[in-house]
Amino acid sequence: MANERRGTFTWVYVAGAVLLIVITTLAIAFAVQEHNDRVLSEEITETASQLQDTGEKIMSIRDADLKGMNDYIRAYSEIAPLLDDYDRQLQKITDLYSQARQRDESLLNITRLYRRPHITNWENLSEILGVSRALSQVMRQETSIIQNTAKLPPSERTPFWHEHYLPLEAQEKGLRAKLLIISQRMSPAEQ
Repeated sequence: MANERRGTFTWVYVAGAVLLIVITTLAIAFAVQEHNDRVLSEEITETASQLQDTGEKIMSIRDADLKGMNDYIRAYSEIAPLLDDYDRQLQKITDLYSQARQRDESLLNITRLYRRPHITNWENLSEILGVSRALSQVMRQETSIIQNTAKLPPSERTPFWHEHYLPLEAQEKGLRAKLLIISQRMSPAEQ
């Protein structure tokens, strides 16, 4: 009887120790994931802010009251290096969102126990990043057209402008409108 009691207590102690180890392991895993998620979230927020600032600089130059060809040439010479920064930041935020999405969809993600995946966020953000990438490409093409226009004699500039630049400008306006629509349909928590 004493041996049975001793055996039962041993099993209770072993089961308690195993339970304590499991709880401790889950608590540590939870803390590590929360820390990593917070760090990634802060990095995304910082990169998004930089991307937005660069985009605003580009748009303020682009949307200035450009009256003549020389104004466009000057403006696009200022925009060109900003597009390089914008594309680097866009790639960085794309990589960060991809990393966050993979974490969110991971089966080993403990936060799935108390948080739902951000599926609509990922769809909207993917669409925003795609439109932003397309907008950057169109603006790079516009920059190239403006640089080529500057090399032409004044008599050839206007026809070249109408044939090559204006269709790109229409594309740019369409992409900007699409970006606005997508960002408006997102909830404030998603942005």
